[in-house]
Order: sequence, then structure tokens, then C-alpha cells
Amino acid sequence: AEQDPDVLDTWFSSWLWPFATMGWPEQTDTLKKFYPTTDLVTGPDIIFFWVARMIMAGYEYMGELPFKNVYFTGIIRDKQGRKMSKTLGNSPDPLVLIAQYGADALRFGTMRSAPLGQDVLFDEKDVELGRNFCNKLWNACRFRQMQGGEVQGEIDSSKLTTDDKWILLKLNEAIREITEALNSYNFSVAVQALYRFFWNEYCDWYVEASKAVFFGTDEARKANSLAVIDFVLSHTIRLFHPFLPFITEELWHGMGYAADMPDDQGGKTIMNAPWPKPFDSDLRDAYSLDDCYLEFAAQKYEVVTQGRNLRRVGNIQSGKKVKFVIKPSREILPHDAEVIKILLNAEAFEINADYAAKKGTPTAHTPWGELFLPLEGHIDPVAETARLTKDLEKIQTEITKVEQKLANPAFAQKVPATVLQEHQQRLVEWQGKLDHVKAALEALAG
Repeated sequence: AEQDPDVLDTWFSSWLWPFATMGWPEQTDTLKKFYPTTDLVTGPDIIFFWVARMIMAGYEYMGELPFKNVYFTGIIRDKQGRKMSKTLGNSPDPLVLIAQYGADALRFGTMRSAPLGQDVLFDEKDVELGRNFCNKLWNACRFRQMQGGEVQGEIDSSKLTTDDKWILLKLNEAIREITEALNSYNFSVAVQALYRFFWNEYCDWYVEASKAVFFGTDEARKANSLAVIDFVLSHTIRLFHPFLPFITEELWHGMGYAADMPDDQGGKTIMNAPWPKPFDSDLRDAYSLDDCYLEFAAQKYEVVTQGRNLRRVGNIQSGKKVKFVIKPSREILPHDAEVIKILLNAEAFEINADYAAKKGTPTAHTPWGELFLPLEGHIDPVAETARLTKDLEKIQTEITKVEQKLANPAFAQKVPATVLQEHQQRLVEWQGKLDHVKAALEALAG
């Protein structure tokens, strides 16, 4: 066999890519516009074969560096850390995943699990999480439209609730954190920040808290809360666009946010819409966005968290209407009391400085005072104590089983790391259940 003397390898032509694709050696308008470029995205395994040679060719033929930054993607592996291959059968078909979950779900789920500088351990559950998140975004926008289809105008600062100010401050934090993450190419951090802001802070807390306004009779305040929601959603959808391009384009137009925008500023496509910027001092002053509202809301939501924990201690289902009583350590305004009542799904939230709790009443110390969940009429203390005692014995048996396995050197050496981690996680979960049952028994004992 003899090597062909006049055929060049693939890498020889590839190193001309930054300029040969745009008409070089002619000085075309396209070449002048796009050379040099800013970023190159590639894998670390071809630094020598491609990246270094493009740089050398750029200096040789164009007289300048072809790109300023090189972003190295991680290798996508299976959840056991193995390379994808047909032989192992661990390489899913992206088209099948897109058909099942959607392109945005695949994109979002993969980026969320792709930390900077590390390989991606692909798990289809991440794509499923991406789909669930897309559904959450869609439903949050649907909730907004159910309150009235028209986009609201300017926010009236005099009608802002403490919850309104809290979510605006949280939005400002999210804009800053996500922008900084994108500027440093830390895409997984940006995705996680978006996830935390939108799911945990906006949906779980603010939207639920805003129902105190929507269920009320103050129409001006309702309109103002809708203006806040429109402000937050129009910014959030733009923050999501690099990660969820298809659903955000649909929502941008469907929510009416493109209607009053110039064509080159988001009127035709969200791709041209201005990227959200952190609030300047004028905007913060106009809406009285002092950081004290972050702490105020955090304390209020901690009351809710403690109340939900009391439900678990008393074995009261979250959907069952019950009464809560608080002995306040500070003034609690009617709006904030109504928010707490709604978030706790309570039939009543009583503020009573002289409340004397009966023996066995589940109690929690909160930033706003001592919180009680009276159990009269909801459980039989004797039967509940018997049930919890039985659960306690079962949990202790399970903990002993897992501890014995983990203490066995032969088990730890023979099983795969994933199995060992599963047992360690199982032990943590059983210990958490044990703490919960003990707390419930202590509450019943008074």
C-alpha cells in the first residue's frame, strides 16, 4: 500500500475555516464583517488539531487572531461516566428525545446538568425536568392571562405590596446573577439561577401570595399587581430566551409583550428584544425598593414554612382546611396575615397575643412569634400516638438494616459506587423520617 501523495488530511483544510468560508482570498463584505469573530465553541480534544492551527493560519493569512475566546464543551457521557457508544447502547437519539419532550426541554435539561469545565453525565430525567419546567413557565403565563388579557401599564409605586417589592428585588438579583454567569460562560449557573428564581421565588411564593390581592376587592391594587406580573414576566421571558428559544418566542407574542415594541427591539422577534439590565438607582427609588423588604418577606415566608411543618408534625394533609394561631412578637398587618392564611391553606389565621395552647398542640417559634396548630377535631391523640409509635419502630428497623450494610467492608468494596451512594442517601432519608416522627410524638406528649 502506498500513501496518496497529493491528498491533504481533513485538518489541513479545517484550519482555514475562519476565513475560507467567507470568500477568502477575496476581501468580501462578509469576511470584513465577521473576521475576526468573538467566540469559538469546540471540544478540548482537538486543541492541537484545529484550534491552534486556525490561530496560526489566521496570523499567517489575515494578520490577526481569528477569535478572542475559546469555549470548551464537556463530553456527554452516560450517568455512569461512560462515553456514549453504539456498542454499549447508551447513546439516546436526540430526535426521539425531542419528539417526546420537546427541543427546549432537551436544551434546558442538558445545560442545567453541564457544569463549567466538566463532562456532562446525561440522564433522561434531566430532560424530563426540562419539560416540566417548560410546562411551569407556560402555566404561569396562563395564570396571568386568566386574571385579564390586557397588558397593564406603568406600576403605581404607592400601591405596591411588600410581596411586590420583594419579587422586584429578587428579579433584580436574578438579572445580575444570570448576566454575570453568561458573561463568564458559566451556563449551568445561569440556568440554575433562573430555575431558582422562577420556580421557587416567583411561582411558589409570589404568585401564591398575590392571590391575597386577586381574591380581594381592591380593583386598583389588582391592576397594579398585574402590572408587576407583566413587568416580571416580560423580563423573565427574555432571560429564558437563550435557553428556551421556542417557547419564549411563542409566549413573547402570545402575552402581548411584543405589541408596543419597535420591530428591531422585540416587535418582530424576541431575539432582538433588549437584554434586561440590573435596576439603576432611579428605578429602585421610584418603587422604594429597599433591601429591608427582602428580610421582611423572608421572615413572613418562614412563618408559612414553619406552619407547613406543623401540618406534617400533626399529620394534617396540606389540602385540609385548619386554623392556625400566632402569638405575635411584632405587628402583623391585615394584608400580610391574609397572605400567610392563603399560603398555609388555612380556614383562619388568628392573631392572639393571649392565646393559651392546650397540651399536645404542635408549636413552632417563628420570626414573627409563636405559631400554633390546634388539633382539636382533627385527630385522635391516642390513636395518633399508637400509629406514630408503630412507624417509629419500622423506621428504626430500616435504619439498622442500612447501617449494617454500610458498615460491612465487603459490601462497600463489591458494589458499584452508584449503589453505595443510593444506600447512603437512603440512610439520610430514613433518619429524616425518624426526626419527623420523634417531633410528632413530642408534640402530642406536650
